[in-house]
Amino acid sequence: MPTEPPLIVEGLCRRYGRLVGLARLDLELAAGECVALIGANGSGKSTAVRTIAGMLAPSEGWVRVCGHDPHVEPAAESARAALALVPDAPLLYDDLTVRQHLELVALAHGVVDDGVAARIDALLERLELTARGDFRPSELSRGMRQKAGLACALIRPARLLILDEPVVGLDPPSQQLLRELLLEAKRAGVAVLMTTHQLRFADGVADRAVMLREGEVVDRGAWADVRARAAKSGWLADGE
Repeated sequence: MPTEPPLIVEGLCRRYGRLVGLARLDLELAAGECVALIGANGSGKSTAVRTIAGMLAPSEGWVRVCGHDPHVEPAAESARAALALVPDAPLLYDDLTVRQHLELVALAHGVVDDGVAARIDALLERLELTARGDFRPSELSRGMRQKAGLACALIRPARLLILDEPVVGLDPPSQQLLRELLLEAKRAGVAVLMTTHQLRFADGVADRAVMLREGEVVDRGAWADVRARAAKSGWLADGE
């Protein structure tokens, strides 16, 4: 039996009363592929990823993560097991240290072998969090909290990695490290869906792009082509 694609989205819509947050989105990701959702604030990017991840219920359309519907139990449990989410505001417990977060996520996803402690140590070192492994979220900077959220996503197995504005709060060296981690994930066969304002960050990482404006898909295609059209139209922010 063929393996289901990491992500299929068909006719996905999300309305807030009379406000349309996402009009219609069709999307499919293959293993090892990265798609970037781009657009200005309020364009529907975060609504799209939150609905795909199962955090928001769709008004119309459907989502399948490795063949499982993230909005209907018990299929949602299998969908959550297959996807790792890094939201724009990291979801961290106030009373747990960074290391305890990783231990909890690893345990919750069945990563209980003898080597998990060493992998946690290696990931903390890679993300320059070793010295803050025993810190709680309130003791971390915005960038360090973002790294902690990323570490939680990377310590567990996943076929789909979803990141919402992942570079917010990260300095240039940390952004380069994140780029390297995403490329490694792609080489390992993980599908990546991300939103970003910083198009330069996605250069060399994203294979395709979908551009949103007021919830509508206004452009899509190969990353370089969509980026070039965005630049020509004057959409790019200063410095991009």
